[in-house]
Amino acid sequence: MGWRSTCIMCLLAAVAAVTAWQFRMDSASSVFTSDVNSKDAMLISRDQLPRDQVQSISIVDDAGEASTYEREGDEWWMVSPFRHQVRVTAMHQLIDAALLTEVVDSISVQEQGALERYQLQTPRAVIGFHAVTRSVEIELGRTGIGGRGYVRHRDGEHVLLTSGSLHEQLFGQNPVQWRERSLFPGMDIEIDRLSRSIDGKPIVIERAGRIWKMTDPISTRIDSEAMSNHVINLARAEWTDVLLEQPEDLAGFGLDPPVATLRIERGGETMELHVGEQLGSNTQDRAAMVVGVPVVLRISGDTVGRILSDPGTLIDHTGSGILPADVKRVVIELPEETIILERVLDEWSAPSHADQAVPAETVDQLLDALTTLRATEVELKTVYPEDLERARVTFHGFDAMPMDTVRLLRETGDAGRWGMENGDRVIRIHPEFLVLPLAPVDYGLPVSDPAETP
Repeated sequence: MGWRSTCIMCLLAAVAAVTAWQFRMDSASSVFTSDVNSKDAMLISRDQLPRDQVQSISIVDDAGEASTYEREGDEWWMVSPFRHQVRVTAMHQLIDAALLTEVVDSISVQEQGALERYQLQTPRAVIGFHAVTRSVEIELGRTGIGGRGYVRHRDGEHVLLTSGSLHEQLFGQNPVQWRERSLFPGMDIEIDRLSRSIDGKPIVIERAGRIWKMTDPISTRIDSEAMSNHVINLARAEWTDVLLEQPEDLAGFGLDPPVATLRIERGGETMELHVGEQLGSNTQDRAAMVVGVPVVLRISGDTVGRILSDPGTLIDHTGSGILPADVKRVVIELPEETIILERVLDEWSAPSHADQAVPAETVDQLLDALTTLRATEVELKTVYPEDLERARVTFHGFDAMPMDTVRLLRETGDAGRWGMENGDRVIRIHPEFLVLPLAPVDYGLPVSDPAETP
């Protein structure tokens, strides 16, 4: 016989030996006790454990490490060894796995070596389901042929051979996957305050009713639609993996101190995320940690880009936040003269020019350009560039009170790009081809004689 045939025969013999050993282990359950009718029985009846009344689940593994999950309203939370929201579906699957597990056979624990044989002397895990007035605890041992598993009711008199997915639910997946992956669980669009800091530079955005406003480092208007999209991105942001639980040192992850922080406040509650260094030169993924949860997480580069996006994209890109329909009077201040335009019903006139009628469409063009047209980009200035100012437009309401003033800038005299600023040091930049009706001739008004200008 050649060496190859010899190896094949040895391999077949080994497989046969393992199969015979496994069969002997499983067939040991053929010693039944007469007081247990296990055929077609369920491991846990719904009378013993009503599904909707389970309030907590406890799990202790063979190393003695324990975890506890509790129902809080419509949510489930891991409360030990630390607090973390878990997926409701994961908890329901765990409960259903126990309720749908069938008992196939049983053997008395009095049989010599039964607990050791089925890995129940020191169970692989003990899982407890706790309702208000009752509890059920199951000890889980080894897995047999065909996915069947050996279990025992806590300190029970029988080892039970079961058919079901309880073993698979506990040992076939990482409990980390039960956790809610959201970085900001329970968050919705009704947040009150968003603050973040990157490399020590803070940005604060606050909401009053339906109006968003940046309050730090400058005070300026926020685009409501852009902010709503940003909040949705925050609510959808998820971690991709767990790097380390209960870490002793965070400096190695760039989390002590963090590279960036992001804090969300809503209804008196606060959620805060710390973002650390990149996890390598070949990835944009970063380490992160939710304050209060001692777990270092991995978040993707795409997620980082969404939750820490350029704040300039959130700033309102229009010249003024007023509504054109609320404007009663427009005052255009030019270096050489001032034009006053006033609305009477649907018509406009110029009190500064003997109440001469002016084209309503020209006034509408100016109002639209300053209140509706979005800038192509924005620039934040520490000092307002007065030397570039070409005109000021002030809007008055129907109560005769000034509503807002937009200062108009241009790069080079009568050429170059336009800029709009209304007291917040944010320059909304528009292309050179933008046409702004600012001169008297645009409204069919006579030009003042410079000699008559005081």
